[in-house]
Amino acid sequence: MFKRILVPLDGSELAEKALPYAEILAQKFEAELVLVRVSLVMPELVGGPHGMAFHEQAIQDRQAADVYLNSVMGQVRELVLPVRTATLEAHSVADAITKLAGDESVDLIVMSTHGRSGLSRLVYGSVAGQVLHDAPCPVFLIKTKEV
Repeated sequence: MFKRILVPLDGSELAEKALPYAEILAQKFEAELVLVRVSLVMPELVGGPHGMAFHEQAIQDRQAADVYLNSVMGQVRELVLPVRTATLEAHSVADAITKLAGDESVDLIVMSTHGRSGLSRLVYGSVAGQVLHDAPCPVFLIKTKEV
């Protein structure tokens, strides 16, 4: 049923709460896990007066994302699951996740919500909500709450 499961991670403990569920499903269905981290890029800033600084920060962010995903991948591999990582840069996190899901023929996306409400939700939006709406496959949301 599920051959490839995508798990978006942002480096937070809340996002990682989706991992145990994804691992159980991957073991049950002998599926591959694809761990992804999307870094926001704003092309309009790179060309501005501080463009070089933003470019260098983007490189550092990508390197940190790779280190983080490799660490998580090492933990998942201890369970003897096929796993790989993807580090993306995009203007929209949700769009990048749904595009990758389509490009990789993902069968399921497993991700946590961040439980934001009020002003925080207004400012940051709901990545999980947009993924749920736009994904080309089923989405399994793990409800979490920021404290």
